[in-house]
Amino acid sequence: MARRGARRALFLAGAFCVGMLVLGLLGYGALRLFLWHPWSDDGRDSRADPGSGDVSLSKSLRLTGLTLPPGATNVRYYVRANMRGTLVQLTYRIPCGTVPGVLADAKLTTPVAMDAISAQNIRRFAERHGWRPEVGTTSALTDTRTWPTTALVNTPPTAGDCSVYLDAFN
Repeated sequence: MARRGARRALFLAGAFCVGMLVLGLLGYGALRLFLWHPWSDDGRDSRADPGSGDVSLSKSLRLTGLTLPPGATNVRYYVRANMRGTLVQLTYRIPCGTVPGVLADAKLTTPVAMDAISAQNIRRFAERHGWRPEVGTTSALTDTRTWPTTALVNTPPTAGDCSVYLDAFN
């Protein structure tokens, strides 16, 4: 009988140790997941809008064919990626003299009406980022590529940098 009790005590001790090991591993895994997952804002790009996806700006530009010109300032962006594609909304300021070259490189040469359906998303994004249509002049352009890209360019009434707002999806 004593032998049976010793076996039972040994079995219970072993089961307890295995249970504690499993619980410890699960707790460690949950902690690692919490520290790694992007809901921890410590590693997020400060230029990303709240609610922006986990795709970096450089990767989203590469996926949509957009470029960020050298010397661009006040860069802000929003990215949303899923199995259907990647949406990038990007704004920056550059010297007005460089705008035609940047737009030509991006093949954004086809004028589009400001109230066109294709310009609605970029207008909302631009308004969230300070665009005021009554200040300066704004032109809207679209691309000639296979995926839709729309740009708004706001030129100030006096000398200064132009604001460029882009909306691209691939």
